[in-house]
Amino acid sequence: MKIKSSDNTVDVFQMIPEKGKGAILYDIHNKKYIDMFAGIAVNLFGYNDKKINTAIINQVKKYIHLSRLFYNKKQEELTELLKKNSLLKNAYFVNSGAEANEVAIKFARKWGILKKNGAFKIITMFNSFHGRTIATLTATGQEKFHKYLNPLSPGFVYAKFNDINDVKNKIDNKTVAIMLELIQAEGGVNVATKEFIQELSKICEKENLLLIVDEVQTGLGRTGKVFCCENYNLKPDMITLGKGLGGGLPLSAVLVSEKIYNILENNDHGTTMGGNPVACAAGCEIIKRIANKKFLENVKNKGDYLMYQLKNIKPNKIKEVRGMGLLIGCQIDGDAKKIVSKALEYGLILNACKPDVIRFVPPLIITEKQIDSATKILRRLL
Repeated sequence: MKIKSSDNTVDVFQMIPEKGKGAILYDIHNKKYIDMFAGIAVNLFGYNDKKINTAIINQVKKYIHLSRLFYNKKQEELTELLKKNSLLKNAYFVNSGAEANEVAIKFARKWGILKKNGAFKIITMFNSFHGRTIATLTATGQEKFHKYLNPLSPGFVYAKFNDINDVKNKIDNKTVAIMLELIQAEGGVNVATKEFIQELSKICEKENLLLIVDEVQTGLGRTGKVFCCENYNLKPDMITLGKGLGGGLPLSAVLVSEKIYNILENNDHGTTMGGNPVACAAGCEIIKRIANKKFLENVKNKGDYLMYQLKNIKPNKIKEVRGMGLLIGCQIDGDAKKIVSKALEYGLILNACKPDVIRFVPPLIITEKQIDSATKILRRLL
């Protein structure tokens, strides 16, 4: 059963959470739930992680906020960790994935003015999702999000995902960049082929285009690598991050290559709260822990195990299981939203990202035993 949120903008499940530990959530009646959604892929280490809590508390005891006009030790520490693991030149911090994508769009268009004769068009993919601001919703290649937004923000062109010829046909002398997710999580968990990405990279180099990879949902260990780009041996001009970067606190980042860094100046972007020291303290703890080879291998192995279990649930009810690491979509022969709603009654938190696709983005620390329990419930429901 669902109720309306207080601001009347979204349906809210009637379950009222009280506390959590690891990948388990408890409601006010102490009922236990296996969380396979992790706060929309945010809670990378689940609930009540001692190290993240300690990092946050230690910074809170010092100071919570000053402004970007003062040196921020935790921000500098996080910048160095991100640079080290991405091999990009610098990081710019903001508050959400949508804002990170806005900043990437701004940087790309400045580069187009200075380096490409005023080029400003950005090619994004059909079925993509880049945020809920006006510009990022326009960049999102799903018509249902464009309702009531007219006139849309100009300068965005949509191409077919995994169709390199369609991308080529959309390029003209005003094109400055191609922006995409390597896995379209909100779009149904559609995975880019390696051939498509390799050709895309070649086109960007040949046509002098920027390549922007939206890793808001795929980044930070989710696919078994620190960045999903690593699965494709891809070195983009910009990477955007969000979701779990702040450990549940608002924090996102734009990582830029030397090409972009060289055209940026002070005040090209400003934000009052971006790079908040408390959020950055959590971010430092998160990056240190996910940038661990053994941890990442474990994520990949658990992702493979979850995918195997899903593929063995009543084949006549499962059309396809796709994804990478612990970002998996299960396309079913049925109504995904009804399954998600019913699963909650059985103590399982899922998400429907399409009418027939159930999305699995559990905490990265979920156990095989918890995966077994979750798939057992889903098997019963299907």
